[in-house]
Amino acid sequence: MTKNTTLILLFITFLTACNNASDNTNTGKDNNQSIRSIALAPHLTELIYSAGGENNLIGVSAFSNYPPDALNKQIIGDAFHLNLELISKLNPDVIFYWHNGTPAQTIEQLKSLGFKLQNIDITDLSDIPEAIQQIAKTLKTQPNEDTRAFLPQLKQLKQQAQNQLQQNALIQISDQPIFTVNGKHWMSEAIETCGLINVFADLSNLSAAVTLEAVILKKPEVIIRMEPLMAENQLSAWTSIPAIEKQNIVVLEADHFTRPT
Repeated sequence: MTKNTTLILLFITFLTACNNASDNTNTGKDNNQSIRSIALAPHLTELIYSAGGENNLIGVSAFSNYPPDALNKQIIGDAFHLNLELISKLNPDVIFYWHNGTPAQTIEQLKSLGFKLQNIDITDLSDIPEAIQQIAKTLKTQPNEDTRAFLPQLKQLKQQAQNQLQQNALIQISDQPIFTVNGKHWMSEAIETCGLINVFADLSNLSAAVTLEAVILKKPEVIIRMEPLMAENQLSAWTSIPAIEKQNIVVLEADHFTRPT
């Protein structure tokens, strides 16, 4: 299994997981005490660093590889399994989770052990700086100054995109099945910021598998992938798809595109 395939499987697990747990953000710490935290997803690790909380971070999920210093943090599990014994030993003051990525059973287990939990939910790209501020408030830290530049730059890019020739695009997270997202997902908003239109924007689910036939009928002019399109791929033979005929294939680093950071 390649690194990108593993990351994609992890991402799909994030999208399909269901969680109905409630939040509890009371850390019970004085202002002068360091509030120790654990992140249950790689993007949460990144957000904690952006919030200035790297010194408070005592545990991270697998694949937390950015910034490089995160590789030195204690790994407490992954999207499929958490080491509850290790988490208990670390005894964090707060555990940050993502309600679309942490199974409800795991949340209930953590709650039963008495841990304080905080959900960090990102729906739109504009939620990213707000999430950073939320984490900083909880940890009583100071966010990086770059955070303030995020929204103005995002607004500028969206304005520029309005003047561009827009093309239809397929966001392809995996090959078999062909997995994509709808128009409400932040990845769809990201490509719109670049002047592209998600061909599956009208899907009822935030993320879903689609058939090869559906892709052929949508005729995307651009295909955005996490890995190169190989000759043996089922899409490669369909030159009736404009993106295949013109080889308009954009390959993005999975870490960069699938993490809302």
